[in-house]
Amino acid sequence: MTRIAGLPQTASERAFDMYLKVRHVQSMNGGGGVVFATGTPIANSMAEMFTMQRYLQPDELKKHNLHHFDSWAATFGEPVTAMELSPDGAGYRLNTRFARFINVPELMQMFRQACRRADRRDAQFAATQA
Repeated sequence: MTRIAGLPQTASERAFDMYLKVRHVQSMNGGGGVVFATGTPIANSMAEMFTMQRYLQPDELKKHNLHHFDSWAATFGEPVTAMELSPDGAGYRLNTRFARFINVPELMQMFRQACRRADRRDAQFAATQA
């Protein structure tokens, strides 16, 4: 996917290093052994959801032939082209970005296999068990 605003166009060495380490831990633990804990798993772009799935659900993505971002994005995202104010504020330009998820029930069913939402009651319960 090229020329889509908001999507990184280059690979991050830190992200790749982490990916290799996560895959190593998973290979030593039958696909498990990795826990991500965050309050904002998807905060800025839909690419973050793919990244979370890439780390935590590589086999599931491969099973559905979604292990490359382009195929994942074509299945779950819709690029939308709209007029936006140019960066210098002098006029408008057409800009394409992922603005909408599609096939959301299928995506959430897959995502929830690896992700769990915790709330205050979970934290209070954990505190009483410590």
